[in-house]
Amino acid sequence: MFPLSFREFLDFNGITLEKNFQYSDQRYAIKKLLNDYLNNGGFPEVTINEQKRELLENYMELIIYKDIIERYKIRNLALIKNLLKYLLTNISTLFTVNSYHKAVSKEMAIKQETISEYLSYLEDAYVIFSVNLFSYSLKKQQANPRKIYCIDNGLRNVVSFKFSKDEGRLAENMVFIELKRRGKDIFYWADKGEVDFIVKNKDNSLTAINVSYTNEIEEREINALLDFKNKFKKTKKLIILTKDLEKKEKGMEFIPLWKWLLD
Repeated sequence: MFPLSFREFLDFNGITLEKNFQYSDQRYAIKKLLNDYLNNGGFPEVTINEQKRELLENYMELIIYKDIIERYKIRNLALIKNLLKYLLTNISTLFTVNSYHKAVSKEMAIKQETISEYLSYLEDAYVIFSVNLFSYSLKKQQANPRKIYCIDNGLRNVVSFKFSKDEGRLAENMVFIELKRRGKDIFYWADKGEVDFIVKNKDNSLTAINVSYTNEIEEREINALLDFKNKFKKTKKLIILTKDLEKKEKGMEFIPLWKWLLD
């Protein structure tokens, strides 16, 4: 079970979408609620409760102790908590066990095998997900860093260590969860530039998506998509998810995030 989709989230908040909601007075209410969904996530009880942070903290404690520590009889509590905080703080960025081991080895005497084991526990509990590099070579997929995402933005925000609103990462995480909810086969791609998501469709065609939660799109976002399409001829669609910008240009679609979530 996934947390609420954005459409379900709107329903919980008393908004039944009209046929022409994209151009009606509902548009303002939808965009306003997107900010709440972006930061507090989509757990049903959290959605309708004013004590959102307290609930989310309780959820996380239950997940850590019941679903992970007790289930797998984990002894190194400091490591599992540190690893989880590190991963959730750095959602949507590249991760390797080796780099994390180097970062914490001065403070903790741990083996890389233990980190890998604990990482698998977090994935088994559906707290985090990892995404491989897109390649037709399985060996190349496994040899490259993975990108990490969290099951819910609200859970992520009560655990992570951050100084800013971090909307870009939260938007990307939200898109990942929606793609998972839709049952998509998801990868990322990196060369000179980076594409956030490569979706392998059932007909083996590819859709490349960059999430840029702004209306001022940087050229690197566009160039990375075009570069990917040049290298992989099966690419069917190029999409940039924006804050409110909507247009078609250079063979790609610019779609507001709120609109894409409701598609």
